[in-house]
Amino acid sequence: MNPYKSVFLTIAFAAAQVVATAQDNIRTYPLEVTFNKTSSLIFPTIIKNVDRGSKDLLAQKAKGMGNVLQVKAGRVRFPETSLTVITADGVLHQFTVNYVDEPKTLNLQMPAEQGNDNEKAIVFENEMTEDDFNRYAEFILSSRKSIRFQQTGKYKVALALKSIFIKDNTIFFHLRGKNTSNINYTIDFLRFYIRDNKKVNRTASQEVEVKPFFVNATPVEIKGKSINDWVFAVDKFTIPDAKHLVIEMFEHNGGRHLALPISNRTLVKARALP
Repeated sequence: MNPYKSVFLTIAFAAAQVVATAQDNIRTYPLEVTFNKTSSLIFPTIIKNVDRGSKDLLAQKAKGMGNVLQVKAGRVRFPETSLTVITADGVLHQFTVNYVDEPKTLNLQMPAEQGNDNEKAIVFENEMTEDDFNRYAEFILSSRKSIRFQQTGKYKVALALKSIFIKDNTIFFHLRGKNTSNINYTIDFLRFYIRDNKKVNRTASQEVEVKPFFVNATPVEIKGKSINDWVFAVDKFTIPDAKHLVIEMFEHNGGRHLALPISNRTLVKARALP
Protein backbone atom coordinates (compact mmCIF):
# COMPACT_ATOMS: atom_id res chain seq x y z
CA MET A 1 0.00 0.00 0.00
CA ASN A 2 1.15 3.54 -0.73
CA PRO A 3 2.68 4.85 2.56
CA TYR A 4 0.98 8.26 2.15
CA LYS A 5 -2.38 6.56 1.68
CA SER A 6 -1.74 4.46 4.78
CA VAL A 7 -0.98 7.54 6.89
CA PHE A 8 -4.08 9.31 5.54
CA LEU A 9 -6.32 6.36 6.41
CA THR A 10 -4.84 6.16 9.92
CA ILE A 11 -5.47 9.88 10.52
CA ALA A 12 -9.00 9.67 9.10
CA PHE A 13 -9.82 6.68 11.30
CA ALA A 14 -8.49 8.43 14.41
CA ALA A 15 -10.47 11.58 13.59
CA ALA A 16 -13.64 9.53 13.10
CA GLN A 17 -13.14 7.92 16.51
CA VAL A 18 -12.72 11.35 18.16
CA VAL A 19 -15.88 12.68 16.51
CA ALA A 20 -17.85 9.58 17.48
CA THR A 21 -16.66 9.79 21.08
CA ALA A 22 -17.48 13.49 21.26
CA GLN A 23 -20.96 12.90 19.88
CA ASP A 24 -21.59 10.09 22.38
CA ASN A 25 -20.70 12.45 25.23
CA ILE A 26 -23.11 15.20 24.16
CA ARG A 27 -26.43 14.96 25.93
CA THR A 28 -29.54 16.58 24.41
CA TYR A 29 -31.96 18.24 26.82
CA PRO A 30 -35.65 18.99 26.18
CA LEU A 31 -36.61 22.65 26.53
CA GLU A 32 -40.11 24.14 26.56
CA VAL A 33 -40.67 27.83 25.78
CA THR A 34 -43.68 30.07 25.31
CA PHE A 35 -44.47 33.46 23.80
CA ASN A 36 -45.35 35.65 26.79
CA LYS A 37 -42.90 34.27 29.39
CA THR A 38 -39.09 34.12 29.52
CA SER A 39 -37.21 30.96 30.42
CA SER A 40 -33.75 31.15 32.01
CA LEU A 41 -30.97 28.60 31.44
CA ILE A 42 -28.23 28.70 34.10
CA PHE A 43 -24.88 27.15 33.11
CA PRO A 44 -21.95 26.17 35.35
CA THR A 45 -19.56 28.55 33.55
CA ILE A 46 -19.65 31.61 31.30
CA ILE A 47 -21.46 31.32 27.96
CA LYS A 48 -19.13 31.75 24.96
CA ASN A 49 -21.35 30.95 21.97
CA VAL A 50 -25.08 30.51 21.24
CA ASP A 51 -26.62 29.07 18.07
CA ARG A 52 -30.40 29.04 17.44
CA GLY A 53 -31.84 26.49 15.05
CA SER A 54 -34.60 28.91 14.04
CA LYS A 55 -35.33 32.64 14.11
CA ASP A 56 -38.58 31.72 15.85
CA LEU A 57 -36.49 31.23 19.00
CA LEU A 58 -35.21 34.33 20.81
CA ALA A 59 -32.14 34.07 23.03
CA GLN A 60 -29.88 36.57 24.81
CA LYS A 61 -27.38 36.57 27.67
CA ALA A 62 -28.70 38.21 30.83
CA LYS A 63 -26.92 41.54 31.28
CA GLY A 64 -24.16 41.36 33.86
CA MET A 65 -24.57 37.60 34.31
CA GLY A 66 -22.18 35.64 32.16
CA ASN A 67 -23.74 32.21 32.63
CA VAL A 68 -27.48 32.96 32.30
CA LEU A 69 -29.26 32.66 28.94
CA GLN A 70 -32.78 34.07 28.57
CA VAL A 71 -34.95 32.26 26.02
CA LYS A 72 -38.50 32.76 24.71
CA ALA A 73 -40.61 32.11 21.62
CA GLY A 74 -40.59 34.68 18.82
CA ARG A 75 -44.02 33.48 17.65
CA VAL A 76 -46.64 31.04 18.89
CA ARG A 77 -46.62 27.33 18.02
CA PHE A 78 -43.45 27.28 15.95
CA PRO A 79 -42.19 23.85 14.81
CA GLU A 80 -39.58 21.98 16.86
CA THR A 81 -36.10 23.48 16.66
CA SER A 82 -32.72 23.29 18.36
CA LEU A 83 -30.48 25.41 20.58
CA THR A 84 -26.73 24.90 21.03
CA VAL A 85 -24.70 26.61 23.76
CA ILE A 86 -20.93 26.37 24.23
CA THR A 87 -19.54 27.40 27.63
CA ALA A 88 -16.08 28.53 28.74
CA ASP A 89 -15.20 25.06 30.06
CA GLY A 90 -15.40 23.73 26.48
CA VAL A 91 -18.69 21.86 27.01
CA LEU A 92 -21.34 21.81 24.27
CA HIS A 93 -24.93 21.90 25.57
CA GLN A 94 -27.57 20.74 23.09
CA PHE A 95 -31.33 21.38 23.46
CA THR A 96 -34.42 20.26 21.56
CA VAL A 97 -36.83 23.18 21.81
CA ASN A 98 -40.64 22.94 21.59
CA TYR A 99 -43.38 25.50 21.96
CA VAL A 100 -45.96 24.98 24.73
CA ASP A 101 -48.56 27.34 26.15
CA GLU A 102 -47.46 26.66 29.76
CA PRO A 103 -43.86 25.41 30.26
CA LYS A 104 -43.38 23.04 33.20
CA THR A 105 -40.50 25.21 34.44
CA LEU A 106 -39.09 28.64 33.60
CA ASN A 107 -35.68 28.04 35.19
CA LEU A 108 -33.32 25.25 34.16
CA GLN A 109 -29.95 24.81 35.84
CA MET A 110 -27.45 22.77 33.86
CA PRO A 111 -25.34 20.28 35.82
CA ALA A 112 -21.59 20.83 36.13
CA GLU A 113 -19.20 18.37 34.52
CA GLN A 114 -17.71 15.72 36.76
CA GLY A 115 -14.75 17.12 38.66
CA ASN A 116 -16.08 20.68 38.44
CA ASP A 117 -16.51 21.97 41.99
CA ASN A 118 -18.04 25.27 40.91
CA GLU A 119 -21.32 25.51 42.81
CA LYS A 120 -22.06 29.16 42.13
CA ALA A 121 -25.59 29.66 40.82
CA ILE A 122 -24.74 32.95 39.07
CA VAL A 123 -21.45 34.03 37.50
CA PHE A 124 -21.28 37.83 37.32
CA GLU A 125 -19.56 39.19 34.24
CA ASN A 126 -18.41 42.58 33.02
CA GLU A 127 -21.53 44.71 32.51
CA MET A 128 -20.36 45.84 29.08
CA THR A 129 -21.73 43.84 26.16
CA GLU A 130 -19.74 42.58 23.18
CA ASP A 131 -21.15 45.47 21.15
CA ASP A 132 -19.75 47.87 23.77
CA PHE A 133 -16.31 46.27 23.49
CA ASN A 134 -16.35 46.48 19.70
CA ARG A 135 -17.43 50.12 19.84
CA TYR A 136 -14.65 51.00 22.29
CA ALA A 137 -12.13 49.10 20.15
CA GLU A 138 -13.08 51.19 17.11
CA PHE A 139 -12.69 54.38 19.17
CA ILE A 140 -9.26 53.29 20.46
CA LEU A 141 -8.00 52.34 16.99
CA SER A 142 -8.96 55.77 15.66
CA SER A 143 -7.39 57.65 18.62
CA ARG A 144 -3.91 59.07 18.81
CA LYS A 145 -1.37 57.23 20.92
CA SER A 146 -1.89 58.03 24.61
CA ILE A 147 1.50 57.03 25.99
CA ARG A 148 5.18 57.34 25.12
CA PHE A 149 5.79 55.03 22.17
CA GLN A 150 7.16 51.64 23.24
CA GLN A 151 8.37 49.05 20.77
CA THR A 152 10.53 45.96 20.43
CA GLY A 153 11.68 44.38 17.19
CA LYS A 154 13.73 41.60 15.62
CA TYR A 155 14.55 40.68 12.03
CA LYS A 156 12.22 43.28 10.50
CA VAL A 157 9.24 42.43 12.74
CA ALA A 158 8.13 44.78 15.52
CA LEU A 159 5.59 44.76 18.34
CA ALA A 160 4.51 48.14 19.72
CA LEU A 161 2.21 49.44 22.45
CA LYS A 162 0.27 52.37 21.00
CA SER A 163 -2.06 53.27 23.86
CA ILE A 164 -3.71 52.16 27.10
CA PHE A 165 -7.29 53.03 28.02
CA ILE A 166 -9.50 52.18 30.99
CA LYS A 167 -13.26 51.91 31.40
CA ASP A 168 -14.63 50.98 34.83
CA ASN A 169 -12.82 47.74 35.74
CA THR A 170 -11.45 47.00 32.27
CA ILE A 171 -8.08 47.96 30.79
CA PHE A 172 -7.69 48.15 27.01
CA PHE A 173 -4.29 47.71 25.30
CA HIS A 174 -3.79 48.89 21.72
CA LEU A 175 -1.00 46.82 20.16
CA ARG A 176 0.52 47.08 16.70
CA GLY A 177 2.41 44.36 14.86
CA LYS A 178 4.56 45.50 11.93
CA ASN A 179 6.32 43.29 9.39
CA THR A 180 8.72 45.06 7.01
CA SER A 181 10.14 41.82 5.62
CA ASN A 182 8.77 39.84 2.66
CA ILE A 183 8.20 36.76 4.82
CA ASN A 184 4.80 36.39 6.46
CA TYR A 185 4.91 36.24 10.26
CA THR A 186 2.65 33.46 11.55
CA ILE A 187 1.76 34.04 15.20
CA ASP A 188 2.11 31.02 17.47
CA PHE A 189 0.79 32.90 20.51
CA LEU A 190 0.53 36.39 21.97
CA ARG A 191 0.24 36.57 25.74
CA PHE A 192 0.44 38.95 28.70
CA TYR A 193 2.14 38.08 31.97
CA ILE A 194 3.69 39.74 35.04
CA ARG A 195 7.20 38.70 36.06
CA ASP A 196 10.07 39.77 38.32
CA ASN A 197 12.34 42.60 37.17
CA LYS A 198 15.40 40.49 37.98
CA LYS A 199 15.85 36.78 38.39
CA VAL A 200 17.86 36.06 41.52
CA ASN A 201 20.24 33.07 41.40
CA ARG A 202 18.69 29.83 42.66
CA THR A 203 15.29 31.51 42.82
CA ALA A 204 12.57 30.84 40.26
CA SER A 205 11.16 33.91 38.58
CA GLN A 206 7.43 33.75 39.23
CA GLU A 207 5.19 34.55 36.28
CA VAL A 208 1.51 35.42 36.57
CA GLU A 209 -0.45 35.33 33.32
CA VAL A 210 -2.95 38.10 32.59
CA LYS A 211 -5.61 36.62 30.31
CA PRO A 212 -7.50 38.94 27.93
CA PHE A 213 -11.23 38.21 27.69
CA PHE A 214 -11.75 40.25 24.52
CA VAL A 215 -9.76 41.03 21.37
CA ASN A 216 -11.17 42.84 18.36
CA ALA A 217 -9.40 40.47 15.93
CA THR A 218 -7.61 37.23 16.75
CA PRO A 219 -3.85 37.62 16.07
CA VAL A 220 -3.08 34.98 13.44
CA GLU A 221 -0.60 36.40 10.94
CA ILE A 222 1.20 39.59 9.96
CA LYS A 223 1.73 39.41 6.23
CA GLY A 224 4.91 40.70 4.66
CA LYS A 225 5.07 44.50 4.26
CA SER A 226 1.97 45.05 6.39
CA ILE A 227 0.70 46.31 9.76
CA ASN A 228 -1.89 44.75 12.09
CA ASP A 229 -3.61 46.51 14.98
CA TRP A 230 -5.29 44.74 17.91
CA VAL A 231 -7.21 45.88 20.96
CA PHE A 232 -7.11 43.57 23.99
CA ALA A 233 -9.33 43.94 27.06
CA VAL A 234 -8.29 42.57 30.47
CA ASP A 235 -9.58 42.89 34.01
CA LYS A 236 -8.15 45.92 35.84
CA PHE A 237 -4.81 45.32 37.59
CA THR A 238 -1.66 47.12 38.72
CA ILE A 239 1.89 45.81 38.87
CA PRO A 240 3.59 45.06 42.21
CA ASP A 241 7.00 46.55 43.06
CA ALA A 242 10.01 44.78 41.52
CA LYS A 243 7.81 43.38 38.74
CA HIS A 244 6.71 44.41 35.27
CA LEU A 245 4.23 43.40 32.59
CA VAL A 246 5.53 41.56 29.53
CA ILE A 247 3.64 41.27 26.25
CA GLU A 248 5.13 38.36 24.36
CA MET A 249 4.63 37.34 20.72
CA PHE A 250 6.14 34.12 19.32
CA GLU A 251 6.50 33.13 15.68
CA HIS A 252 5.27 29.67 14.70
CA ASN A 253 8.12 27.58 13.27
CA GLY A 254 10.37 30.63 13.35
CA GLY A 255 12.85 32.55 15.47
CA ARG A 256 11.40 36.05 15.52
CA HIS A 257 10.21 35.97 19.13
CA LEU A 258 9.40 39.34 20.72
CA ALA A 259 8.96 40.43 24.35
CA LEU A 260 7.74 43.96 25.12
CA PRO A 261 8.20 45.06 28.79
CA ILE A 262 5.68 47.49 30.30
CA SER A 263 6.26 49.22 33.65
CA ASN A 264 3.65 50.19 36.24
CA ARG A 265 4.57 53.83 35.54
CA THR A 266 3.31 53.33 31.97
CA LEU A 267 0.24 51.35 33.03
CA VAL A 268 -1.08 54.05 35.40
CA LYS A 269 -1.07 56.55 32.52
CA ALA A 270 -4.10 54.81 31.01
CA ARG A 271 -6.63 57.27 29.60
CA ALA A 272 -10.29 57.06 30.60
CA LEU A 273 -12.67 56.04 27.84
CA PRO A 274 -15.66 58.37 27.36
